[in-house]
Amino acid sequence: MYTYRNVKDSDLAVICKFPQDKYELFNIYPAGTYPLTAEQLKSAVDSRCDSTVILCDQEIVGFANFYAAKEGYTCGIGNAIVKPSMRSKGVGKFLIRTMVGIAKEKYNVKDVKISCFSNNTAGLLLYTQLGFKPDFIDKVNDPDGNVVARVNFKLQV
Repeated sequence: MYTYRNVKDSDLAVICKFPQDKYELFNIYPAGTYPLTAEQLKSAVDSRCDSTVILCDQEIVGFANFYAAKEGYTCGIGNAIVKPSMRSKGVGKFLIRTMVGIAKEKYNVKDVKISCFSNNTAGLLLYTQLGFKPDFIDKVNDPDGNVVARVNFKLQV
């Protein structure tokens, strides 16, 4: 049903439409400015590795990458987002499992990390369902300056 491939520059404008407001953008790319632009996303893609899109019938429905990849040690999944109309349809699960698979196969890691803000209930539930365990919690400011908790998860692979 779902497939994946490396991101192409031509995909960036499509992915930029996924965050519906500044809070969703904060959840996937805290350094970004809403509305997300292809230039901002290209900067993130260029500074990260293994930027990946999820496809459903050749339509882009998900995106993520690694903000850190240390062979034999760990990978950190970042910028994870699913197209709004495809949420709650298994895309997020496929996306995270795909990224974990890439981390294991390409980098032979011991664990995979992912962070999620306390206002992202769907993400918190998804990551725990997939076996990620809270590692530590720190605080950050959301786009309005309010303090939110960032739950940093780890999955032993």
